[in-house]
Amino acid sequence: MSKEPQPPTRSDVTSAELLGAVKGFLMENVLPAVSGRDQFNARVAANVLGIIEREQALSPALQALDREAAQKWLPDQVSAEDIPQQLARALAARNIPADPDFMAYLKARQLLVTAINNPRYASRAVAEARWR
Repeated sequence: MSKEPQPPTRSDVTSAELLGAVKGFLMENVLPAVSGRDQFNARVAANVLGIIEREQALSPALQALDREAAQKWLPDQVSAEDIPQQLARALAARNIPADPDFMAYLKARQLLVTAINNPRYASRAVAEARWR
């Protein structure tokens, strides 16, 4: 008697949980067991996983901020792929005034990018306190 193939089941584990599990394994099991270059590489790998976790969590806010900026300063903008680059080109061409609203966008964007890439960056907390 042959078994009917079972449909694949959807996992309730999120990608964030998977990243956290791998990062935890690296930090709790691998790092204490290795030394030298392997320990350095394991720490770098764990840090990369942390960046990916934060990017997944904060990317929607960053994309929304960029879309809002594009609607305001790039009304004819077609592609959502490279909004920051398009804004930079428009600013360099003096198509965007260097007004307080644009500066507020740049500050908010930088705080989000830094929160993704290096949340413990020393000047980030100072900038956040000053800019918010």
